[in-house]
Amino acid sequence: MLKIGFADWYLDNWHCNYFPGFLRDMIDKRGLDAAVTHAYGMHPAPSGMTNADWCREHGTVECASMEELVSEVDAIMVIAADDVMTHEETARIPLSSGKPCFVDKTFAPDLAAAKRMAEIARKYHTPWFSSSAQRYCQDVIDYKAAHPEKPLYVSTVGPHTLDNYAVHQLEVIEALMGPGIRRLKAFAPGEAVTQLILDYGDGRMAGFNQTPQPWAEFNFMVTRSGRGTDGARLKSEEGSFYPNFASAVLDFFLTGIPAVPHEETFEIVSVIETARRARLSPDEWFDVPV
Repeated sequence: MLKIGFADWYLDNWHCNYFPGFLRDMIDKRGLDAAVTHAYGMHPAPSGMTNADWCREHGTVECASMEELVSEVDAIMVIAADDVMTHEETARIPLSSGKPCFVDKTFAPDLAAAKRMAEIARKYHTPWFSSSAQRYCQDVIDYKAAHPEKPLYVSTVGPHTLDNYAVHQLEVIEALMGPGIRRLKAFAPGEAVTQLILDYGDGRMAGFNQTPQPWAEFNFMVTRSGRGTDGARLKSEEGSFYPNFASAVLDFFLTGIPAVPHEETFEIVSVIETARRARLSPDEWFDVPV
């Protein structure tokens, strides 16, 4: 049986509370010989919930250390989704384990940290991948299957903050357009709003608009050519992307083959890091390091 462990900065958070159920539902649906079995949180949860309480509630064995967790399981979910600054420390031992390791969004706070984390994984031959579940919207999957060529333009809209939620839009841009963003420009439409143009340098571009308003829905628009009439609006529906995401994670745990190219993960981190600088100098182009 494939045993899956959950590792987190602290266990009582939305992703850590719901992802075990998403995985278990897909395990049952696919009839896999796998289970979510162990968990470890490095720090007390702000809510006051202890690791023991969380493990009882979620049907897992409480581990006393990260080392114990990685020794007891065959694959690791590193969560800490709400604070990217904790990812490097939370993922250090899992990435040293040699066992398939999923690292939740956003992979790292900057490109230097992302490359340090990847170097640990390379040293210990640890397969890893990172993704937002938004990449697995059924509309995005269906569009790519019907139109394998790269589109001319993708426009995205979404809620919340650059550091924590930009990854959701950027994952879809990467999924549709592929890697290769050469430079970006930020504009200043209003306080705390992030508006970007991403330039691939070959005539293709992507637009990114993010508002801190939590009610703003994700929207993805695709234009395949300059005619402007052969595009599509792709919907983001929770009922599709979480099951699809869970299935992709399980495939990775079973095969050790990353579901998302590392090049795309690095580029997403680099775009977010560059966008922080670009927002301070609106309407100027900034190269996106790789």
